[in-house]
Amino acid sequence: MNQVTEGHSIRRYDGELRELHYKVLEMGTLVLTQVKEAVRSLKTGDVSLAAEIIEEDDQVDDLEVEADTEVVAQFARRCPKGSDLRLVMALSKAITDLERVGDEAVKIASCVERLYAVPADYPAEVPRNQVLVLADLVVKRFESALRIVDSWEAEQAQQFIASQREVSERFQQTLGGLMDNGGSDAGGANRAVNLVLVLKALERIACHAENLAEYVIYQAMGLVIRHHAV
Repeated sequence: MNQVTEGHSIRRYDGELRELHYKVLEMGTLVLTQVKEAVRSLKTGDVSLAAEIIEEDDQVDDLEVEADTEVVAQFARRCPKGSDLRLVMALSKAITDLERVGDEAVKIASCVERLYAVPADYPAEVPRNQVLVLADLVVKRFESALRIVDSWEAEQAQQFIASQREVSERFQQTLGGLMDNGGSDAGGANRAVNLVLVLKALERIACHAENLAEYVIYQAMGLVIRHHAV
């Protein structure tokens, strides 16, 4: 465990902070699995897998409640100050973002159910593949963000945030491509709408990943950098 959560005279306090950190990482691992499975269902057209993702969302909600309860307990038991306060606040904010990433994974799964409900209406390969390219990128970035939260490396967090603009530009390019390939018939329009919804969900996941990196910088440096360059 990183020194961020070590070094107090009361060893139990160190353990409590580590447990909270572990709980957030556990939640992150579960959410990452949700996102990966949602992307896989889009790649394969596996509607049953999409349904499972939707049904299992309660697991993320349960972990959110457990983690939030521990955050409240930390304030009640320890009244954290200084770097400890920043740590607890950073983890608290991370919990919220992770729960929202889980919601976005469910939205992708719901779109998959609609996209593959009728074989004749399956999305065309070209626009779907445009979205899948971004999906693979988002999965990698979310994995990177979770590793940064695990290690609390502020320098890595800064580098991560600095690369976000390029990701945003790629989303805009892909969105333009979807609009060009939407199709004029009603079925084509419906497919385009669902693919756009998937793309927007992926974009929000990328934004939440950026938020996670921002919380690491806040914990390490005491800087709130949202809406500002690093």
